[in-house]
Amino acid sequence: MLELTTFQLLSLSTVVIAMVAAIWRRGKPKPISSYLTPDAPRDTVILHQYGASPMVPSISPFVMKLETYLRAAKIPYMNKFSRKPGPKGKLPWIQYNDKVIPDSQFCIEFLNAEMKVDLNKNLAAEELAIGHLVRRTVEESLYWILLMFRLVFEAHGTIYQKLGLPRAVIWYLRSSAKGRLYSQGIGRHNEEEVTKMMEDDLRALSTILGQRKFLFGNEIENVTEFDCALFGQLCQMVWQMPGCNVEDVIAEKYPNLVQHCERMKAAFWPDWDQRLLAPKIV
Repeated sequence: MLELTTFQLLSLSTVVIAMVAAIWRRGKPKPISSYLTPDAPRDTVILHQYGASPMVPSISPFVMKLETYLRAAKIPYMNKFSRKPGPKGKLPWIQYNDKVIPDSQFCIEFLNAEMKVDLNKNLAAEELAIGHLVRRTVEESLYWILLMFRLVFEAHGTIYQKLGLPRAVIWYLRSSAKGRLYSQGIGRHNEEEVTKMMEDDLRALSTILGQRKFLFGNEIENVTEFDCALFGQLCQMVWQMPGCNVEDVIAEKYPNLVQHCERMKAAFWPDWDQRLLAPKIV
């Protein structure tokens, strides 16, 4: 049975009160102007996201997807590490001039139209369909598997400890996640079953990638939005899953997926190490 110290109980109470207040506020629509950054430079994307994390620049696969897309598409942007949720109560989201767009995929679609950008322009209809299914697989299946390992199967919340979160906050995150995961469906399965689901997805993705450097070619010019989506999820599973065996499974059985991550990192993240959370000196 979990026992909490007085400090942890106070910390947890503060978190619960903040969450209740946030839920209450979320029910009240906010004007778009309340999300706008004052004096933001014109014609520059302001990317709202979490702060740094230990092994990957963000703990969020959707932040990694969107920021990698911005770099691949050569779109000028600035980061704002405010952790302030957007209009739909989530991160990441962007501001562009006087417009606010939530959801990583909607952000990409908006910027494609606004900037006349199309990383997928050379893909045939069949390749676009395959890319769409790859994105759906990583964002609607692997993502929930990622959460299961981080918040349910990994007993100590190691990644969240490395972020410096108090134990009471980690306990709250794990407890609240279990309800969401159960409602989604994946939370009804045990670790062996979820591991099989993960390997089924990874095997399919590995087969699609094959011996190519990227999903649809071997040159940086062949990188598509779908590579960004794949990288966003996979880089978490390849490098940022302490306390569980996910990293070992991918390295041993699906090395081409690891190589895809390494190539995307080398191509678009020269500042990777500078963006990581500095380890605390004990």
